Amino acid sequence: MASASRTSLQHRVWRWHFFAGLMVIPFAVILAVTGAIYLFEPQFGAAVEARINARAAPLAGETLPADDLVAAALAAHPDASLAKLVLPSDPADPTTEIDLRTEAGLRTLWIDRTTGAVLHETATPDRFMNFIKRIHGTLLGGDRGSLVVEIMASWMIILILTGIYLWWPRDRPWWRVFAPAFGQGPGKRETWRKIHGMGGAWIGGLVLAILFFGLPWTQVWGDGFNKAKALAGLKAPGQEWFVTLESGNPLADHSMHDMHAGMDHGTGAQLWDQGTGAAEVEVQSASGAGGALSPLSLESVLRLAAPERYAPPVEVQPPRGENGVWTIRSMTASRPDRVTVHHDRWTGAEILRIEFTDHNPVDRFMALGVAFHEGALFGWLNQLVGVIAALGVILLSVTGGLMWWRRRPKGRLGTPPMPADKRLAVGVMALIIALGLFLPMAGLTLVIALAVDLLISAGNRLWPKSS
Repeated sequence: MASASRTSLQHRVWRWHFFAGLMVIPFAVILAVTGAIYLFEPQFGAAVEARINARAAPLAGETLPADDLVAAALAAHPDASLAKLVLPSDPADPTTEIDLRTEAGLRTLWIDRTTGAVLHETATPDRFMNFIKRIHGTLLGGDRGSLVVEIMASWMIILILTGIYLWWPRDRPWWRVFAPAFGQGPGKRETWRKIHGMGGAWIGGLVLAILFFGLPWTQVWGDGFNKAKALAGLKAPGQEWFVTLESGNPLADHSMHDMHAGMDHGTGAQLWDQGTGAAEVEVQSASGAGGALSPLSLESVLRLAAPERYAPPVEVQPPRGENGVWTIRSMTASRPDRVTVHHDRWTGAEILRIEFTDHNPVDRFMALGVAFHEGALFGWLNQLVGVIAALGVILLSVTGGLMWWRRRPKGRLGTPPMPADKRLAVGVMALIIALGLFLPMAGLTLVIALAVDLLISAGNRLWPKSS
């Protein structure tokens, strides 16, 4: 027979699970649906490109130089500047994708490599998969929406953990966690409870892994993760190169005193995108020598990239500022195959090369996990696993909602009552504190909820309702 303390703890965990579930359910469904859609971004992008390519002139002989293609794109937006060019993944691809930085924001254009015609263009944030990604990451609410997503993802982790505790068998074989006995128990609500518990048992660990590897994208947890790495001395590659990661105009003075103040020393070698900024290299040095040297053309830079055989898609970013660097970056879904190379804008000399093995072990591990979260770690099978996890989250949300709806008294929320014994064991308190520290947004919201609960309880004692 269960002890009174265990019964009290189970009752308390049930309350936490109940409140967290009511809060998380709608957001869990949104994140699951958008996440499942975004898993197929490569296939969707290929289908869009195929439709555009069908309108292009067939490749025959030489294609236009890359500089002419960029000029054609800029002719459509005279006040714009080149943000990046994406190299064709296949030599037979008749179009080149170019991103321009305009006053209205980034725009993506597809240019016919034979004629230079603009075949299609769109605002980059409005591309369908970018729109889905913004829902998934920010609920279309910017930084505030991103915080909401982080809160909900943190509480989803706690929901899975508390659900495992509640469902774990104490009076039956352990394998009944995965295969409960249906047909026993009162009414349909018991059936829904078993489906809910069984679903959590089968996909709980998978969902936990996906949620954990999504945390590096978040604001608070991601920032704390980066600070923890810094404290541990785990640097990103290139952090010590802030003086040399610049184009070395031999006619310019490159003393430390002439460096621009407050410049961005990022290398653009992130293994996963963080924050809302465009992950671009903006390192600059002192001004050049009044135009005495001519910068390399884009076509010359592409000739440097040709022998490298970068894994596609490959992005080429132009120098930013007076003395910036050319950046060539493989953005392949396979993180171990990613490489970023920075070239001197005047001579084309390689300034810095960053490969997967140059990153610290923690970043490499997390990057593989992020790829798993994206459905990109092991091909279509990873996408299938992601879809199964998303369907599992939807199943848990629907069955959890049905259980609550069926058990709640009419016109009331149906909150599980507080246990008679309100004491908490030291171990339980330590676990709550540990979870709050590991998931700070969940910890913060828990403190707020407890403060509100205390205020309501104090109010009820001071002003009791008349019978």
